[in-house]
Amino acid sequence: MKATLHFDHDESEELQSALDGWKWKNAMCELDQEMRSVVKHGYIKNREATDAEMEVTDYWRDKLRELINEDNLNL
Repeated sequence: MKATLHFDHDESEELQSALDGWKWKNAMCELDQEMRSVVKHGYIKNREATDAEMEVTDYWRDKLRELINEDNLNL
């Protein structure tokens, strides 16, 4: 499959955003997996997470997935 994107000279930021899309997806996947690990295993780095940290992490993971789904994106 091929796609062609056309940007005017003054749209350099939009061009860079289009080119960096895969980097953003990768970063969001890594963030999602890190949050999943905290909730599932109860650890942040090498220490046990508090109940509050796990609740907040779970909340933000749900929020991230909600925002992604609203834009019809997927990880």
